[in-house]
Amino acid sequence: MENLNKTFDVIVVGAGTGGSIAARFTTEKGLSVCLIDSKEKKEIGNKICGDAVGTDIFDFLNIKHPRDDELSCKIKGAKLYTPNLKKCIDLTDPRQAGYIVNRVEFGQRLLNEALDAGIEHFYDKTMALDLIYDQNTVSGVKVKLSNGEKAELHSKLLIDASGYYSPLRKKLKSTLVEKEVLKEDSILCYREIVKFSPQDIKINDPDYISIILNQEKAPGGYIWYFPKNESSLNIGLGAFMDLKGKVKELYQQNVFKEFIKTSKYKILSSGGGVVSIRRPLWSCTDNGIMFVGDAACQVNPLHGGGIDPSMRGGFFAANTALNAIEKGDYSVDTLWNYNYEVMTSFGAEFASLDLLRMTLQILSNEDLNFALQQDLLSGEEILEISSTGEFELPLISLVSKAIKGISKPNLLLDLNYLRIRMNEISRHYKNFPLTIEKFEEWKSRAIQVYDKILRMLINAKKVK
Repeated sequence: MENLNKTFDVIVVGAGTGGSIAARFTTEKGLSVCLIDSKEKKEIGNKICGDAVGTDIFDFLNIKHPRDDELSCKIKGAKLYTPNLKKCIDLTDPRQAGYIVNRVEFGQRLLNEALDAGIEHFYDKTMALDLIYDQNTVSGVKVKLSNGEKAELHSKLLIDASGYYSPLRKKLKSTLVEKEVLKEDSILCYREIVKFSPQDIKINDPDYISIILNQEKAPGGYIWYFPKNESSLNIGLGAFMDLKGKVKELYQQNVFKEFIKTSKYKILSSGGGVVSIRRPLWSCTDNGIMFVGDAACQVNPLHGGGIDPSMRGGFFAANTALNAIEKGDYSVDTLWNYNYEVMTSFGAEFASLDLLRMTLQILSNEDLNFALQQDLLSGEEILEISSTGEFELPLISLVSKAIKGISKPNLLLDLNYLRIRMNEISRHYKNFPLTIEKFEEWKSRAIQVYDKILRMLINAKKVK
């Protein structure tokens, strides 16, 4: 096996949105960085994705907003529809308002900006195989280079942004980081980008991305309808992992035939993939390593959006890397601030939305139609609870909801219980411990909240 003598400050595995941001900002901070990706350079950014990203992340990172060839269209927000399409919940906030990007052009721009920052080495068509350890600390990665040779790349710190199927997470010697993602916490997706004549099809709600809940047409998941411009759509479907082999058929029957009412069309892109729809990993770091983006389950559980959190995670990881290297300490104790930044920001939001996702997955179409049409759970509540962890209904609102839900009292009680637990988990995440010493106690309390929701869902199934 070839052994490269150079020891980098940081090796970043994966040059997607999270990896490119991590590589760029570590390089700009003066660190020596090696970036690797399994794809050929020109293919980086080519990913099955909804392609939506909010404006907030670009201001947060102080980088250019999408424009020119990167930008497909601008959007005002997101809407969540009932199965019968008679009601939608408006989920518009600054993080949902933003852009539909052209994924390849956007990915190439982030990669090129990272390379322009002065990355020391970039290896494309290079596959990560295994981790290198120095005692109990990750100290590099074993790879297969583009020429087929195997090599060892050494580092002080490693950032894994290699995606949902991260081979390195599964190889990690850790009691902190989950190595596997449960199939019930993921969905299998299929999507196409379809071009047509504006005279043949009129885009519905062109200023919004739309998510449609329907347990019959997309069991356990959702249908998405994202405008790209006046003559093309990004449409797709996600469903339970158990439906492997049937998702494309569900898409053709329940999405394509529903929205593409013309014989004059062109499929610009198509494909499938797996998306996690859960909270981030309990810990996104251990000795010598940090996980970013899909590799860390940093994906919105409600609609599967992962561009913003992956970029945010990459930035947090870069800041943490600089601090660790300045100290000369690469232990999980020094890297713990990365966990803190993730969990107290979008981690809190995603944990709250995770509980909502779990509940929505077991509701029938009838219950979904009723609950959302009667405003038993509003968009304002979802956004307020998930983003701040604080939402208390005034007495008049409680009475109003009780009257509206009188024909389905069990559903009303379940949704009120969900509301309380969403508040609880969001507040708990915002109190994530600053040091690892109190992590197990924090994790135990978080699991207790999850267990409360699981018991509620089990009881709800029994009632049905």
